[in-house]
Amino acid sequence: MWQCNGLAQRGADVTLYAKRAMRDVQQLPQAVESTYGVGATAFRLETVYSALTLGDNLRIARHAVRCIRRSERGDAILSRNLYAAFWLAVLYRTPLLFETHQLETGLRKWMQRVIMRCPWVTTIVISEHLAKYLAEHHGAEPHRTLVLHDAAPAGISPVTTTERRDKLYALVPETQGTWKQVCGYFGHLYPGRGIEIVEAMAAARKDCLFLVYGGTETDIAARRASNRQVNLAFMGHVTHPEARDLMRMVDILLMPYQESVSIGVVGHDTARWMSPMKMFEYLGTGVPIISSDLPVLREVLLDGENCLLARPSDIDSWLAALDRIAGNPELAARIGSNAHDQYERQHTWTRRAEKIIEAACEL
Repeated sequence: MWQCNGLAQRGADVTLYAKRAMRDVQQLPQAVESTYGVGATAFRLETVYSALTLGDNLRIARHAVRCIRRSERGDAILSRNLYAAFWLAVLYRTPLLFETHQLETGLRKWMQRVIMRCPWVTTIVISEHLAKYLAEHHGAEPHRTLVLHDAAPAGISPVTTTERRDKLYALVPETQGTWKQVCGYFGHLYPGRGIEIVEAMAAARKDCLFLVYGGTETDIAARRASNRQVNLAFMGHVTHPEARDLMRMVDILLMPYQESVSIGVVGHDTARWMSPMKMFEYLGTGVPIISSDLPVLREVLLDGENCLLARPSDIDSWLAALDRIAGNPELAARIGSNAHDQYERQHTWTRRAEKIIEAACEL
């Protein structure tokens, strides 16, 4: 959704082929706007309805290929759907941009390799590390590779340090207190996301408040039931626009990814090549970030410049970083400002869209 919006903001006439879970298509524009903060008329949505989730990728591919084959073909096709990309690039020899975020296995691995080797396909990957692992996985380089990290919506504006606490308390009154620092975590509670680090930090720093946003209803209920710390709150799920607003109002943002990271799908570990959208939203806020020191994240993060890095599972390393930011307002302001500047220069969906449009012109 955000990438399509970014392309539209750069002047592209965009149609997104997707599945919708609501029966009434008339409800879709409002749902898109409230969920993603994307204007309902920014681009066209050509959707197929299904209440099922099994077979979604095939269902979407069939819908997209049918629509594309029946209509006047546009100047470029960008596909993150493996099956649609295979049908279009391999069976119909259609030039396209194929974006992949993982290493496929089994039959899907063969399909991925065939697509990438087509001379009329540009393969987009989300990190330099994924480009390397993809070549090793298949024993061959893609015909053409473009590395584009994920991004964040344009227009994220920092809140001054003097305003943050008042704005946070106005939005979330139950968090009021004389806290030395308010730390925020935003994202899923899947294994490898580092929630145990946040819990340990809360136990060690009773004068700091730790807010955790996100998670499934089951995960949230389980964490709340086991939580005995008054300075740790599992706040539940909020929409993406609400989350981005809340991110700007804490004092420190935490990104405690571990060396193995789940995306909620069995067998998928993305820690070696991930490019978390959360990271770019964090950068945009101007709030100082403490992140796990993982090789792939160092493609974007630089310790002491746009964040502080901590050893993933070493709680002492995380506490030292927290204390360093809390005790040095100049450092906190500098790394926050550097992060926001980098976000504006490099990491918005509109900046990413510019590079996609350039690549499309070369197909």
